[in-house]
Parts: sequence; structure tokens; C-alpha cells
Amino acid sequence: MLTRNQIASRTTMITVPFLALVLWLLPPAQAAPQAAGNAPPPAAGYLDAHKNVDKPLEILGGPISINIEQASGGVFVSLPDQRELDEHVFGTPSAPRAFAGTPGVNGVPMMARNSENGTFTNMKSMSPFGDKHVVMGNGKLNISALDATATDAATTNDEVRLMASWEDGQGNTYEVRCCEMLATHGMEFPTFGGVVTNHILHGFTRIGTALMPSEYTYFAFWGMGAVLKNGEVVDKPRLIHGMLTEYVRTEGYQLAADDEVTPTRRHFHLMVAPFMPDMQNSSFQQKPVATGFELPNGMELPFWHVMFENLDITSARN
Repeated sequence: MLTRNQIASRTTMITVPFLALVLWLLPPAQAAPQAAGNAPPPAAGYLDAHKNVDKPLEILGGPISINIEQASGGVFVSLPDQRELDEHVFGTPSAPRAFAGTPGVNGVPMMARNSENGTFTNMKSMSPFGDKHVVMGNGKLNISALDATATDAATTNDEVRLMASWEDGQGNTYEVRCCEMLATHGMEFPTFGGVVTNHILHGFTRIGTALMPSEYTYFAFWGMGAVLKNGEVVDKPRLIHGMLTEYVRTEGYQLAADDEVTPTRRHFHLMVAPFMPDMQNSSFQQKPVATGFELPNGMELPFWHVMFENLDITSARN
């Protein structure tokens, strides 16, 4: 683990959003950050107050170091699917919730929802969040991280080093490496300096996409890294998000609704989303991830959403 002074000197900071899945949610003509009159994301004012802070405070009690490892075992890889919309998170057609902000970053606009008998059923388009998946082998994960900075700011003392890999049935090896840079400040929801511990994310919180269930998160990060296939870099830089959470899968590995979350189990999610931030214009460039993994329809999987479960987890106050 690096010292805090080493971290401060080695970490390069950027400001990025998470999961701008406009590519999946809406047709291109409607892919503006505030499509169809959507309201700004709820966190916009809060984020404005933090974006120029050059001396952010530490988390209460001092920095936390985190180490997570999976030495062997399989992984679950999500495939494009239509997400069922949980009434606890999305409300009803007569009283909708979670629709403001960029589609997929915070909520899901009304035009992207199917409904029946006064209830939202599912999202009209595909996304990385659903029940469809494939199991791949030889999953390995190694994370060394530090949560030191409490809030979003212009600088951070947070740190993440991640190496993850898995293999398909044809013997191809896929890898994700992070983080060359951390997302010190969010654009639609907070990133807490790039690393956060002991918080609730997603779902009703609007911190991250509402398409994931509300889930207690022991550790999460946002940063820039690289995607590899068979040892060769195939896409870089990419925005990468990872999180150690309570278990949000049910029988048949279906993605849980909020009342189906299992608080007594944990797993790690790794996400590489199909977009790139345009910092100069504060907007999003649609850009599928070059994963190199072919779907049954012959198309390339345009994102990675990978779950690890055979984990060895340690943490300590520094």
C-alpha cells in the first residue's frame, strides 16, 4: 500500500460522470443529457459547491485501506437485457420517480419505460442491467485501495490499483486495469474523491444509475483505466467503476428488486460503460467498449459488467 504522500504525488485527477448509457436507452435523436425536458440531476447544486475545493477534508476517523482478491473461480458476465423497473425506485405512471438527469446516469425518462395496468414493467431498450448473463472461468481479481478524501473536490488523496481478468470458453483472456486517474468530482452524482466506503449507492439514492438496486456498498471507486484481450490493450482510456456490495442477485441470477437484496452476502461488480466523457463540452460521447467478446447475434458486447464472488477481503484504518 502506498503512503498518503506517495498517493498525492502519483494520482492524476479528472472529473467524470458514470454510466451515460444513452446508447442503449434512447434513439440517437433523443440522446441529449436533458432529453425531452428532463430536469437537471438532483445532485447538481451539491456538486457545484465542491468542484473547486482544493483542500478537501479527510473521512472521519482517518483513511481506510482496502484489499480484495479473488485467486480462482468463475465470474458472471452480464449481457444486454431489459431491466425490470422496481416500483420502490421508479414509482408508478401516476407518481413517477427517478427520471431526471442524463438517461441511465441517474434515472430513466418516461419515454424509455413500458407500463401496464398502472405499473411500470421494464425499460424499453437494452442495458447492462438485467437477468441475462454468461459464466466465464479463471476469474482473478486484485485490488489495493485507499479511501482518504471525504468529498468531491478538485484534488484527492484516494487511490486504487485494480487488475481483473477472466476467460471465455475458447480460451481468450479478458482484462481490466485501473486506475491511471481517479474521478475526483462527479457531474451528476458525487464520487467522494474517487473512492467511497460504507455508503448506500444506486437505486433510490440517485448516486449512480437507478437501474441497479439500492445496495449497501462497502467500497466503490470511479476512475480511468484500460481494457485488454489476450494481453493486448484493445481500449484505453475507459471509465471504470467497481463496487463491493451486499448481494443483489436472486434465484437464477436475476437482478434483484430492492426488497430482494441479501444483506448477509457480498460480491464485487466491475463495470466498463459504453461512453466517454467530453470534458470540454460537459457532455457524453457514445463509444461502445471494444471488449472483443462476440454475442450470439454476431455483435460485439459493448460493455463489461462482471461479478466476482469468491473473495478474500481485508481492510484497516491507517
